[in-house]
Amino acid sequence: MVTRAARLLGFKHHQSLITLIASRHKELIETGARTAVRSRRRHLIVHPKRAKKKKVRVAQAQATSQISILHVEDNQQIAKLVNDIVASEEWRVELCADGYSALDKLTGSDHYDLVLVDNEIPAINGLELIQRARTITHRRRTPIVMLSSSDCETEAWRAGVNAFLKKPEQLNELPVTIARLLRIAKG
Repeated sequence: MVTRAARLLGFKHHQSLITLIASRHKELIETGARTAVRSRRRHLIVHPKRAKKKKVRVAQAQATSQISILHVEDNQQIAKLVNDIVASEEWRVELCADGYSALDKLTGSDHYDLVLVDNEIPAINGLELIQRARTITHRRRTPIVMLSSSDCETEAWRAGVNAFLKKPEQLNELPVTIARLLRIAKG
């Protein structure tokens, strides 16, 4: 019976169960009901296998809250509209109104998962900003989306964008495009 109980409890040998019982219930030995049992090594006790806990993935709510986007746009109405679209996905957006401030941010150490650029911005235009961003070592692989009303798609692809969207017609495609580029970037 002891052997069977020991196996059910996960012990390799029945003597290990007897040792455990004897160490916890000293009154059994004192009353003479059992003789003293020699100590056994702990490695003889097999810990029952626990069921592995399934890792529950919190559906993109947790992952997306960490996403940071640099948006370069001088038009406040478009900037607010894009911010509302992106905020609905729980992504964090930082806005720059001109090319120089965007270049400062890009050359800095701040982390951005994606850069969203308009072509017609003050100081440095969007195409030049993209070309410069591609020369910055820690920004070479950062996905860049150009969202522009001007007809510069061919030049944008040459400059190094990962996606080009025409505004305002393709604004509704922005969340899907960003999610696709982020998925590709994570690899």
